[in-house]
Amino acid sequence: MHERNLATQASTAILTLSLAIWACAGASAEEQSVSKELPQPSEISGITPLVLVRTDVPGAPGKVEIVTKTTYAPGARIRKHYHTSQIVFYILEGSMVVQDEGKDPVTLKPGDTLLIKPGTVHAHWNASMTVPLVFTEFVLVDQGQRSAVFVE
Repeated sequence: MHERNLATQASTAILTLSLAIWACAGASAEEQSVSKELPQPSEISGITPLVLVRTDVPGAPGKVEIVTKTTYAPGARIRKHYHTSQIVFYILEGSMVVQDEGKDPVTLKPGDTLLIKPGTVHAHWNASMTVPLVFTEFVLVDQGQRSAVFVE
């Protein structure tokens, strides 16, 4: 339980930092529609990420902050992968199931956040076969580095 509280505090801190960077960036979604750091559409069937912000991080040379609003079609699932940096999910609509390798699945609902540590192999999916899942994803990654690496 203590680990979950620390994860919640870390998620809140990253979310706050991300929102501050987002507010300062001022970039439009149209200008930021593609990011080489994120998985490409051909790799993620039924999943639609919309990059809201992609900006260099002031005071952190070589770091890029990416904020996406991601929609999973009913039943959509992303295959097993890990992230090269910390990532925070904030659920807006629907329910997301996240399962770290070797652990029981966790279900997130609107308003829930989850911090995924770098290198944690996991999968996540839309818990519903009828309703879309929509969430915001916050990632701080090295410029040009993939944020997600798929595990076969």
